[in-house]
Amino acid sequence: MPFTRSRTLTSVVALTVVGFSQHSLANPVTCSEKYNQYVQAQVTWQQESAARAVQLLPEHTDRIHLYRDVQLTAIERRKLAVDISLEKFPDRVETWGSINRWIELSPEFEAELAKLSPEFEQLTKKYQQQIAQPASENDATFSQTFRRTVTADADFMQLMDDFNVKSRELNTLACQK
Repeated sequence: MPFTRSRTLTSVVALTVVGFSQHSLANPVTCSEKYNQYVQAQVTWQQESAARAVQLLPEHTDRIHLYRDVQLTAIERRKLAVDISLEKFPDRVETWGSINRWIELSPEFEAELAKLSPEFEQLTKKYQQQIAQPASENDATFSQTFRRTVTADADFMQLMDDFNVKSRELNTLACQK
């Protein structure tokens, strides 16, 4: 009996690996397409998680929206950096690794990207302005309330799990620069 289970498990694993390989070969995607799918998953996560947080903590709507907006700007900025880099500096994009680590945005590289793209420069300024907002005097209280209420919520955690599953799925896709 143990031999049969082992053989069955081996067959299932082999078929799964073959399925992933055939899926990747049958549906090749460009790295830009793959990254765009990741960006869409991030945007969806930010919008849906912020909406859920507002439902749970309506008295903190402004703060939740501010945090969401900072994240959306960061996502848009990084997407543009990846797009420019795939076109102009493809060897600076490490597409073999986890998709959230494809590119290293050092201050020097950011300056180089800003010279090439006024849009990147504008997004960088916008992002810097957003993160430079003065902290609220209730930051510690808000953080505790958020952790206690929002991160304990099953629906919020399901949204997070959905995003993590999508990220892992995208990380399994091979792409072509």
